[in-house]
Amino acid sequence: MVRVTKNASERRNEILDTAESLFSQKGYEKTSTTDITKTLGVAQGTLYYYFKSKEALANALIDRQLKVIKEHFIEVIYDETLTAYEKIAWIFVYELDDPTGHVEIFKYLQHDSNAILRQILHVQTICQFTPIVTDLNIQGNEEGIFHIDNPTLVAEFFLSTIHHWVDSSLFKWNSQERIVRIEAIQSTFEHLFGVPNGKFDLALLRETVKTKFNY
Repeated sequence: MVRVTKNASERRNEILDTAESLFSQKGYEKTSTTDITKTLGVAQGTLYYYFKSKEALANALIDRQLKVIKEHFIEVIYDETLTAYEKIAWIFVYELDDPTGHVEIFKYLQHDSNAILRQILHVQTICQFTPIVTDLNIQGNEEGIFHIDNPTLVAEFFLSTIHHWVDSSLFKWNSQERIVRIEAIQSTFEHLFGVPNGKFDLALLRETVKTKFNY
């Protein structure tokens, strides 16, 4: 039988794919590295060559899943043709209306044994996206749209709120339930960013995004 040799990227992604499937079925806490290697049909040493531990594998998996979302954010937030208001409108619509279907990526984290993965997701989200939203806040201040004293802390609070309270990986809210919860604190967001009352009304945000992004 001819031995199939795979390059490092293929093998690494194969391990991550298998881990994701098992975490979805059994949960992170009930899935061992032996389960992963047996399912994949490789030696334990192969897994540990790419990932030093199960936790390192979990971090890599979440990082891979956030990669596409982060690419979307970078593309929009650093688009010099867009105003800060158009960008914040895009974030709200992207997170609540899910026009790209990214919410489904993390549905498997609702499994009772995936609490550690949910924690990793929250930490990585704050760490990876805070600098991006901070730059958006600075732009908004410069344009006179936002009035924010500490752009970084506001970015952290905004991300923590929108990704914890309406997070589909943590709560089993349906789309409308998520929207109701954000609408309930729209005035808080307006105060946070220093914009006039009603500026973050979802109908207005959606119309802005529809005009600029065709969502």
